[in-house]
Amino acid sequence: MLKDMPRGKASQVGGMFSRLKGVVSGLLRGRATPRVLLFLVAVLFKVVASALAGVGFVLNSPLLLILSTVVWVVWFVLLFLVALPMIDQLWQNRMRWLKPVVAIIVTILLLVGLAEAVAVPSMSLESVQSWVLGANTPEILASFESVFAYNDATALCHQATDNLIRGENPYATANVISAMEEFNLSPDKLTPLREGCFAGVFPYPSSEQMEQFWQEASQNPEDVPPEVVSKLSYPAASFLLPAPFVLLGVEDLRLIFLFFILPPLGYVLWRAPPDKRIFLLGALLISLELWNSLAAGETGSLCFPFLLLAWLLPRRHLWLSAIFMGVAVATKQVIWFFLPFYLVMIFRMVGTKKSLSVLSVIAGIFLAANIAFIVQGPMLWVTSLLSPMVDNLFPLGVGVITIVTGGVLEIQSPLVFSILEIGIGVGAFIWYFRVGYRYPHTGLVLAMLPLFFAWRSLWAYFFYADIILLAAVISDYGDLAGQGALPLRSAE
Repeated sequence: MLKDMPRGKASQVGGMFSRLKGVVSGLLRGRATPRVLLFLVAVLFKVVASALAGVGFVLNSPLLLILSTVVWVVWFVLLFLVALPMIDQLWQNRMRWLKPVVAIIVTILLLVGLAEAVAVPSMSLESVQSWVLGANTPEILASFESVFAYNDATALCHQATDNLIRGENPYATANVISAMEEFNLSPDKLTPLREGCFAGVFPYPSSEQMEQFWQEASQNPEDVPPEVVSKLSYPAASFLLPAPFVLLGVEDLRLIFLFFILPPLGYVLWRAPPDKRIFLLGALLISLELWNSLAAGETGSLCFPFLLLAWLLPRRHLWLSAIFMGVAVATKQVIWFFLPFYLVMIFRMVGTKKSLSVLSVIAGIFLAANIAFIVQGPMLWVTSLLSPMVDNLFPLGVGVITIVTGGVLEIQSPLVFSILEIGIGVGAFIWYFRVGYRYPHTGLVLAMLPLFFAWRSLWAYFFYADIILLAAVISDYGDLAGQGALPLRSAE
């Protein structure tokens, strides 16, 4: 590690850290607030939790998996505190120690992000292994090599876009085997099912089993085996939105996702109060999970900008907000968890009549995007969209499911986790409807909470909601400063 570095290089790194920390400390002496600083602390917990979960999965380490879940819980708690306006007053006396702590955190994350963006791609795996990780981590390196590439869901979305352009029904022509071959993906990118040769495997197929399966399946790519997810399981906007760009010759969905992300981020930076803008920009720069997800082609990167605008705009542009929420709902099912909380927030702002109109706009956009495919094959469309809920999937994720994937408990049925997910979701909604609407941005945290208790609680479900929360909180600071906003009805 650092002690093994040449003395001159270690000195340079130390000097860079000190100078950068000085700059960050200077910025934090501005109009920082406890909630903004707590958010920056939360970013560190998210990065650490994601790293622990990833390494724990690769090394099959129960300790790391369960530790990652504990860190995720801390992240949720910090985000909930960020969503509560009274924290700014209650935590004022903690600012003396909070600012230097945050300065160190931001400096570290900026350096890690810089190393990831510049140094790591230019270094060979051998040099990374010898300089950073030591000589005994080939499993981590092997997994790292394929991190920044499509996964099976992104490959299927790209395939669906190509099939749409050819005039075919993307739901009827989905084939994960041919999509994996087209984009040269490794077998670990597949989503296995507890069927066929994997029926007796638990809690998850090994890399050797996945490799053996792939060697057999790739011999006949036209015949999709039952052991893997092969349905296009997203609403139609997931391939309708990229289609014009693919027609224009853009052959990488990640570039298309970036095109959709940058303008909304530019807008929220522009709308942020000038004295808070630097904090939002800093949070974006150190949110490594957001950029890593984009680089890996996570499909959530496409719905993120629409959910961002939907949540931020209702007080100023209600109907634009409804349109963006409609597009988000028509892009990926995870947004459906946010929709009830969004509708409660709208109801408390504008009342029943306009809320029903907003719901009609959202439903109309969803239907407009999907109607052609519903007409072509209603059962095919329904089974495709419901496949994440009804397919016989293996347990996987960063939530409480780690007690199963980590081998602490052997629970082979998802029923217990489904009951937890539904119960917590209903409880969160009731609390938000009766009390939480007074703190509207808690809805962003509560919407993610049921997924943390699910049989499948993938980190990709959570990676962007925190940025939306910070953008909303900072936007509220501007409203309080007199920029104008539509108030909540019945709020205290």
